[in-house]
Amino acid sequence: MPTVEERLASLEARMDSMSDLRNLITDLRGDMNSRLAETREDVNARLTEIRGDMNVRFAQVNGRFSELRDDMNARYSDVSTRFTDVSGSIAAFREDVNRRFDVMDRRFDALDRKVDSRFPWMVGTQIAVLLAVVGALLGGYFR
Repeated sequence: MPTVEERLASLEARMDSMSDLRNLITDLRGDMNSRLAETREDVNARLTEIRGDMNVRFAQVNGRFSELRDDMNARYSDVSTRFTDVSGSIAAFREDVNRRFDVMDRRFDALDRKVDSRFPWMVGTQIAVLLAVVGALLGGYFR
């Protein structure tokens, strides 16, 4: 069994090693803080670069979409103009068809008037021919 002095020397040695450990931990903490600060600065610098690059790329994408939007608006205007032209052509065609139908209606009306005015003459002629045929038959029968 060790003596009291040996135990005390052992405890003092442990205390010295504990203070050395404490100093090492303090140094390590300071080193870790400085490395963390450097890493944070590097990450912030990289993020700033990436943010700038992303802003430039978003500006390019916005520019391309703006160009596409302008192109689509121009095409929409062109299509609207074409539909307006087609609508005008259809309206002109409809007017032409209506005019032709009006002409045909007038022709039919004129034909109806001709037929109406000549119908009594035609019926009269047919009755006269019928009477002549019946007269000829009766004349041939009674002779």
